[in-house]
Amino acid sequence: MKEAYIKCLKKLREFRKGLNTENDMKRGKLYFIWINDKTEKIENEKDNDYIYKNIVQYTLKNYKIDKYNYERLNKQLKNIVKCNYALKKNSYVFNNTNISKEDTMLLTKKVILKRGNVIWIDFGFNIGNEFGGMHPAVILKNFDNELFVLPISSKKPKEYKRIEQDYYNRNITIEECEEQKNQITEIIQIDSIYRFKDMIRWANITRMKKVSILRMNFSGTIGKVDGKYLSMINEKIGPKVSFEMQQKF
Repeated sequence: MKEAYIKCLKKLREFRKGLNTENDMKRGKLYFIWINDKTEKIENEKDNDYIYKNIVQYTLKNYKIDKYNYERLNKQLKNIVKCNYALKKNSYVFNNTNISKEDTMLLTKKVILKRGNVIWIDFGFNIGNEFGGMHPAVILKNFDNELFVLPISSKKPKEYKRIEQDYYNRNITIEECEEQKNQITEIIQIDSIYRFKDMIRWANITRMKKVSILRMNFSGTIGKVDGKYLSMINEKIGPKVSFEMQQKF
């Protein structure tokens, strides 16, 4: 352990000395922040109540349950909401920090972190063109302490930029532009996310991954995508891959 620690410190010093340009400095700062966050996550793994405490302290307080979604809950979940929430302006607002762990985790799985909801996830430090950093992600499946998610980016895909440039150069019509975009099998354009800032975002199905719930930003906004986008995701994945994914996870 001591030998590994010394080697790590040596590597970090060498890395720091090599940060010469402004871009290197920015990259280095992100790397050290990542190390700090990674260390905290490893420490939090030892705390069996870490997820429960953070959901009670941050997540439940920030997530209101509207009457429409409340009416769709089963009897058990409705009773939990009635005991721990207050009805204000057609929405149920959390007001009981003494909620039991069992009720908290049931609410989390069936209401807060259910399929189709969008949460903020820390995907870690990226290398090269890997997907990394803090991004919203659509929940595709919940495994209690792990989530299968599809990351969402506000950065327009280069494939879209190329097609749009052809349109601006008058090489293709607007209809051909949209048709070519629709033919890109791995990218989905998401026009809006409920509770999120109104803007267009994109998801690439090749970036789907299983992550620990410890990567979740518990105090971040929790939104929801329209059902049509979930259908588009299933179509992009394909029936065969979708079936294999369900069997695997």
